[in-house]
Amino acid sequence: MIRSALLALTAVFVLSACSEDPATPSSDTSSYVVSTKGSYFIHDNVTVDITAAGVTTDVPSPSDSTVVNGTVTHEGRTAIESIVFVNGTATDSVYMAQTGSTVATAFPLQFKVLGLPADFGVKWVNIFDANATTWTALNDTIPSFTIGSGAQSYTGSAKLNFTGKQTGTETITVDGKSVTAKKSEITMNITLYLNFGAVIPVPIVLTQYYTFAPNIGMVR
Repeated sequence: MIRSALLALTAVFVLSACSEDPATPSSDTSSYVVSTKGSYFIHDNVTVDITAAGVTTDVPSPSDSTVVNGTVTHEGRTAIESIVFVNGTATDSVYMAQTGSTVATAFPLQFKVLGLPADFGVKWVNIFDANATTWTALNDTIPSFTIGSGAQSYTGSAKLNFTGKQTGTETITVDGKSVTAKKSEITMNITLYLNFGAVIPVPIVLTQYYTFAPNIGMVR
């Protein structure tokens, strides 16, 4: 594993304070995508168990690490590729790009529709904007698709309308230092128009949450 003297941090993400008030962004010129090849972060993770009475217990989970693999071209865009490892095994590749204060990620649109797997490809989604309270995360269409096969196949089209907003800040500890991170929420409104003789709209609403720390990147 290549180690970077500047950015090879052991990052322990610990929630110590939290505000649910929406953020009021000022001019933020920080980097939110680490681009130096060989940089890596180690995350100490916990799973929060919540009982019916609302009692929470932190249960240690396997640590994971993220290694920056450098600049690549992915889905038609220049991006930073990072590899995620769990217990020493590569489990995922993440592609991110920052333009100004906006951070986008290559998001695979894979769902189950009518019990059948549906793969609508990969779209670049703006998952964070350091200088905006709300933004358009994705506005796109899928002109045609087919899910299933044979007698159990369906055709249709889709409309994608994703919106983003900042939802507040939280203080995390990185390498023994307190850092104020910003939280974002992405609402994914997907309307499928399925052909059943007549065209039937099928709405899908999903929500994703992210947390970004300045000059560190996505921490959750």
